[in-house]
Amino acid sequence: MATSDFDYESIPVGYYDEVFHRGSGVQSKWHCLKFARIRDRMRQPEQHLDIGCGPGTFIGTLPDRGISVGVDISQVQLDYAGRNYGGPGHRFVAISPGSLPFADNTFDCVTLVELIEHLTPADTLTTLKEAHRVLRPGGQLLVSTPNYRSLWPLIEGLLNRLGKVDYSDQHINKFNRTRLLGLLQECGFVQTRIEAYQLAAPFAAALSWRLADAVARFEPEWLTSRAGLLLLAEGEKAS
Repeated sequence: MATSDFDYESIPVGYYDEVFHRGSGVQSKWHCLKFARIRDRMRQPEQHLDIGCGPGTFIGTLPDRGISVGVDISQVQLDYAGRNYGGPGHRFVAISPGSLPFADNTFDCVTLVELIEHLTPADTLTTLKEAHRVLRPGGQLLVSTPNYRSLWPLIEGLLNRLGKVDYSDQHINKFNRTRLLGLLQECGFVQTRIEAYQLAAPFAAALSWRLADAVARFEPEWLTSRAGLLLLAEGEKAS
């Protein structure tokens, strides 16, 4: 799992975890709604792998059943994850770019939450092929990434200019439905499907956290599934 030339160790340890737990504002609600959507799609796996887990926030939101393993190339973020979310059912493992340190057919579910946009095309292909290898037959892959055939490029441009984080050196691999679907199929996944999600609801949190929750409940699915700012791809390893 290799990335761009951006120095990810420059991101403060636990930064995104602290944003998630802030419980106010657009950025915090963005992560809350994103994680909720992915959790809803998971099939309650007994063995789960989260690639690019960072400070462990997503694993920390999962029910305490089964085993979740988070892997990342940043040891300092993994140390944070272990301190805050480690336990009998949550393990965090440092990896190097390339092959994953797990046997074939190990996991029921593999997640990649807003990771592949940070990887080169070649490394994205390698990472997804490794995800396929370590999945059990019938196992589930879930991949979330920005939708560059939506209003996301405009929002990202505003964030780069006005926000605390500049993504111009981080988001080096840009996806739309067609490209992401083709990539999953190239890596051997079957039963592939892609939906867009995350539209107006997170931004309503600038006014009220409860308002954002209400917008999320009543925002038309037909609209978010077409114009959503994020893509959620799902695939299986053939049985």
